[in-house]
Amino acid sequence: MAIRRLTNSLLALTLLFFCACGKDDDTVPTAETYLEGTNWVPGRVKKLEEHIYLDETYHVVYVVNYPAPDVGHSASEGHRAWYFNFDTHKVVDSAAAVDGLATWHIMFNSIYNSQINADAATAEGKNGVGKIRVIRTAFDELSAAPADSMIRNSVPISFDMNDIIDSWGYYQFSNHSLVPYKDRSLIFLLKDRRYVKVELVNLYKDNPATAPDYQDPNTKNLAPYFNFRYYVQGTAGSLDLKTK
Repeated sequence: MAIRRLTNSLLALTLLFFCACGKDDDTVPTAETYLEGTNWVPGRVKKLEEHIYLDETYHVVYVVNYPAPDVGHSASEGHRAWYFNFDTHKVVDSAAAVDGLATWHIMFNSIYNSQINADAATAEGKNGVGKIRVIRTAFDELSAAPADSMIRNSVPISFDMNDIIDSWGYYQFSNHSLVPYKDRSLIFLLKDRRYVKVELVNLYKDNPATAPDYQDPNTKNLAPYFNFRYYVQGTAGSLDLKTK
């Protein structure tokens, strides 16, 4: 009888232990926290310099609210070309970039700096390196670059949400606003054959869910501000672009 009671007691303790463990396993995961002042940058990032952050877990660089040249001025003055180097995560002097005295990988120009350009080695429409393409897949869901040839030197903003020309977003004439697509990624094939994955999150300051009213006199102070993230594949020729 004593042995039976001891066996039953051990069984009860074992069940209690597993029940307790089960409750712990059912704990709701902690929600993602964001960098202060943002609604899209993970709180775990490390600040590299003003407007530039690094997610050391996934090796993703975040460019946050980086003001475009002459932001806040009239349209004729506020859409000057802006050059950036993925490796140094720094802005490149435009004169040096044009003269070939500085390395750049991505350049924004045109209306609200909405056109994205790559430092291509061959003409538009010709296969080569230093190219860019649009993929209809969200940033973290895109795990590999396509292996087929790349021919685009630039990606202009679409002027219709159903535009057959792929872009990162579209321009609404009705209220003169920029609307980013939520399921698009940009792939760069650099001249040294490394691939880079990019998401242009927004060109409005603080990434608002809805573009500010263009009739609001303060709108010109909200755009363009560069908000994008990118991941550089360090091995030339590797198609692996996993970030999760």
